[in-house]
Amino acid sequence: MKNLTPNVIHKDVVIIGNGPSGLALSYMLSGNIPYLISTSHPDDLLSARLGMTNSNSLVHQDLLELANGLEGRSTNPISLLMDTLAQPYADVGLELNPLIEWRKDGNEIDHVVLGKGPPGGSWHDMDPHILTLSLGTWMALPGLPYRARDGSEKRASAGNVAKYYLQYVKEMKLEKYFLTGLCVTRIRQLNESSNNCGPELCRVKKTEPDIEPRRQKICSLSNAFNFIRLRANRNCKRRRDALTRNDQSPDRKIREVVQKAHSIPESDVNWQCARGVNKVPLSSSVNRSINVSCDFDNFQSPCDSFCGKFFNEQGSFFDRVKISCHSSTVPHLLNNCDNDPDRLKENCDPVTSQLQHSNSKWLVETYDLNTGSSVTYTCNYLVLANGTSDFPNRLSLPNNEKNPSWMVHDVRSLELKLDLYAAKNSNPEPVLVVGAGLSAADAIIATRCRDIPVLHLFRHKNSDLGKKLPENMYPEYHKVHQMMQDGGSTYPLYTALPECTLTNIDSEKRTVKITTKTGDELKFDVSFAAVLIGAHSDLSFVPKNFNLGVNKNLPIDNKSNNIDINKLNYSVSGIDNLYAMGPLAGDNFVRFIPGGALAIVSDLYKKYGY
Repeated sequence: MKNLTPNVIHKDVVIIGNGPSGLALSYMLSGNIPYLISTSHPDDLLSARLGMTNSNSLVHQDLLELANGLEGRSTNPISLLMDTLAQPYADVGLELNPLIEWRKDGNEIDHVVLGKGPPGGSWHDMDPHILTLSLGTWMALPGLPYRARDGSEKRASAGNVAKYYLQYVKEMKLEKYFLTGLCVTRIRQLNESSNNCGPELCRVKKTEPDIEPRRQKICSLSNAFNFIRLRANRNCKRRRDALTRNDQSPDRKIREVVQKAHSIPESDVNWQCARGVNKVPLSSSVNRSINVSCDFDNFQSPCDSFCGKFFNEQGSFFDRVKISCHSSTVPHLLNNCDNDPDRLKENCDPVTSQLQHSNSKWLVETYDLNTGSSVTYTCNYLVLANGTSDFPNRLSLPNNEKNPSWMVHDVRSLELKLDLYAAKNSNPEPVLVVGAGLSAADAIIATRCRDIPVLHLFRHKNSDLGKKLPENMYPEYHKVHQMMQDGGSTYPLYTALPECTLTNIDSEKRTVKITTKTGDELKFDVSFAAVLIGAHSDLSFVPKNFNLGVNKNLPIDNKSNNIDINKLNYSVSGIDNLYAMGPLAGDNFVRFIPGGALAIVSDLYKKYGY
């Protein structure tokens, strides 16, 4: 680890996301690699290919060649290869010994795993009693088998899986790599030529969202100051310290104004601009209206801009993050070198001036949700492993109305609210459930178990819920599927509303208006509405012009538009030194995640010459 400045840390690899993807990759980067211990596989063709390998270590094999012809529930061949070696023919019910074992004799690559919550990611936010789709044994990560806590469960509960991932970090001795409570606010790709340029010519590669768009309401004082700086420094090529020593420099003049406004000595003014954010402690006596950054309508931390907006609006179980998403730091625009994209970086940015010596390719800015501090990481390789369940998908409500407090987007929030509501209301109104997936089915089950009626709205009359799931393994979902087909006529506490649309809501009266396929309007009083129509990843920190998806014109979606990766090494197409894995890359089941991690580690071994 290199400390370029007190607030800048260099790592070889930075992993964004501490769910199963981040855990599996960290395990391999810490020196644990898979070895073939047998070439005998039920697939004769695979056995033949395995028999031709020149080394037992999988990281040094031609993985794509070994995976040739394999089929399964992932579209990524190396994920299929790793799965079939770890648990051969598991899909057909065979319980065969694995063909690989893990040994800690690989090369340790310096890395850090960044996550908002505890290791395990979104598994800690789920209803702990909900059962997984996969068998419990399929929830295991490399090196540590998953064992049912009661010794009998075939499918694991979400709560037990979350505990397993916490246990995994401890038993695999990965704690030193994991940092929690961190919100990634921005990533920047560093110009490759910056490593060979002089200190006065180094630039950070410009990306579209480098600067948060200004508010429409502009303060004239701040505008004037920024104009002075812009005009004076556009063609300036002197060193930064020379500029500040010059009595006629715009920085000197602005500094004097700030000193007078705040009545603080010059030595106490922090003018470092490593992140474009000055950490100036605020007190009740400071008048924020005279702050030189008053062209913001309100003062928000970087995390407020990226993370807080969602948590401040949604009113669901995730509120636990909202509480600590504010800080006392104030964004200052005056000393942000990025305000003028044409201005040379020179020495005004201590991060950039140090990067020319570090060979770093990426800069990752983070915000600590607990302390309010900001830390910047630089790295040679960046991995997106943050999953696709950060934010729930939302309906477009009439007249752009905000979601009312009685509308939720996850099952756990619904259950908590129902328990509180039912305690005060002996005869609660129905719950409207919108959606036709497994989460909607979980909400229906949870509501009916509390003797509360359900109104179930879904778009298509013929739902495929449960069709691909064996009835003996998933009886609860098959029951909901039968209810949807029946329409609810023979099932108490359930009314199906197929091919209908939610067209209006009354937030105060708790009423909803639903329009049928024929145009009829139905009005219902409800206690709650649960909109469960999927979720998407938080990629707000990614520059907008990156267009990571297979379809460049559409947002990332784990079902219809994954990140466009090279199937051999999981590198993101068109962007150097960037990788993506897990659901972002199409591996939606935990059992396939180790394959993506292996592909990345194998590629890094080649690049480092291991």
